This record gives sequence, structure tokens and C-alpha cells, in this order.
Amino acid sequence: MDVPDRYINAFICCDCFEEMRKLPDECVDLVLTDPPYGIDYQSNRRVARPKLPKFDNDAALGWLEEWVDEVYRVLKPDRHFYCFTRFDTYPEFYRQIARRFKIKNCLIWHKNNHGSGDLDGAYAPQYEMIVFAVKGKRALNGTRESDVLPCDNVPSAFRRHATQKPVELLRQLIEKSTEPGEVVLDPFSGTGSTGLACLDVERHRGDRQERKFVLLEINREFVEQGRHGGLGRQGVLIEVPKLPRTAPPKKRTTLRTNRIRARKDETLPLGLS
Repeated sequence: MDVPDRYINAFICCDCFEEMRKLPDECVDLVLTDPPYGIDYQSNRRVARPKLPKFDNDAALGWLEEWVDEVYRVLKPDRHFYCFTRFDTYPEFYRQIARRFKIKNCLIWHKNNHGSGDLDGAYAPQYEMIVFAVKGKRALNGTRESDVLPCDNVPSAFRRHATQKPVELLRQLIEKSTEPGEVVLDPFSGTGSTGLACLDVERHRGDRQERKFVLLEINREFVEQGRHGGLGRQGVLIEVPKLPRTAPPKKRTTLRTNRIRARKDETLPLGLS
């Protein structure tokens, strides 16, 4: 089945579990995503810029089994699945993904610089892991490439998301695993880099037909940043539900206010209070 039109090239602020359940079976051609996986360490490096927002519901991986089942359901047969993770959560991601998919590789994204983390007690992290799996069987496009993917990280001055991935890296994966006109799903879209990568494939390769995409993201702030960070200027449908109206707070009556009123009433002539 095909993805409903309202989802095509759309960036939707939603709970991906609820929204993915609305998608038909076997409707997307690639799932490429970077789920939250317990990013709760606060570096002690001093920086002269505001801290990036933390993720919601990233402390545990209890959601992973149900989510992998949904990914399998919406992905067409003979299609690929890329899932970013890191060394300490890789075993659980591998176990859950291997239940439904055939895992082909653990890809290594090698960055040009290292992260922060424990500056005194640990080696500086300079890579991230990507589980590469397939539902059925599908060849990669182009020539055979290394499982180590060198790509510069997003400079901190331009980063709108704590784990924002470079568009160039995402575009490379999309090019290897899709054909023109196919649909890429990213259930944890952050600020929408996967959408930009899909649009970038056409410019980079000269394909007549770009890759379509479905972007889901629960964090309202990230979606708004995606609106102002490029996707809004590309004609992408950005769907953010309106916040419910709230009544203005009632004026609190303090004990001191009540005492003043009582004294005032005592001084007034009878009938004038």
C-alpha cells in the first residue's frame, strides 16, 4: 500500500507510536532514524551558549520492542533499515532489531572531532554506531563501500539539536538504499535533517525525482526549529498542533490582604462596608 498523501513530505509534531499505527502495512521504502537512547550525561565543559534541550522519555529502552515491531510492519518487503545507536545501548538495539530483521552490518560513523563526556576519566568519543538491517533481501546501490563512514559532524555553532546528524551522512545512506520517488520514514526526526537529506539527493545526483519523506517528532521545539531551519522554505508541510487555551491564573488572596480588609470594614460606618 502507499503512504496517505497527508504524510508525504510532511513534518508532523506527534507521538511517533500513535502516528505510525495510522500508517498502512508495508507502505514505506526506507526507515532511517536516530532514536533517543539515554542521553543524560552533562559535560563539565564550560561553553558560552545555551544548553540544548534534553530529550523526553530517554532514560530507558522499554519502548524499543514495540517500536521495532511497528517499523517492521510499515516497511515494505526487501527494504533497508538504518538505526543510530551507541556502544552501551548497541546490544539491546541489536537484540530487538534481530528479532524481526536480518542485520547486515554495524556501520561506524567516524567524526572529524570528538565529543565531550567525561573529560578526565574516559577516552574522547569520536564515532557513532548504526545498525544496518534488511527486511527480506535488497542490494545496495552503487559500488561496495567501507562500513566506516567518515563525515564531519555538524559544527556546534550551527547545531539546533543535541545529536543532530549531518545532512551529508544521511544523504549517503539514502542514496545507497533508495530509488527516485521512494519514501523515507524518520520516526525521531529532531529538527528534520532527514528531510533535508532527501531533498539534497536530487541536487547531488541530478535525479529527476527526489526521495519523498515522512518526518515524525514529538518535541514541539525541534519541529519549530526545523520550520525556521530550511524545511519551511522548501515548501514542506509542517504540522504542529495548537496549544490548548488556558484560563488566566486567579488572583491569590493572602492572609495579609484579608486582615487589611477586616480592619477597613471595622472603621467604616454601619451600612457603608
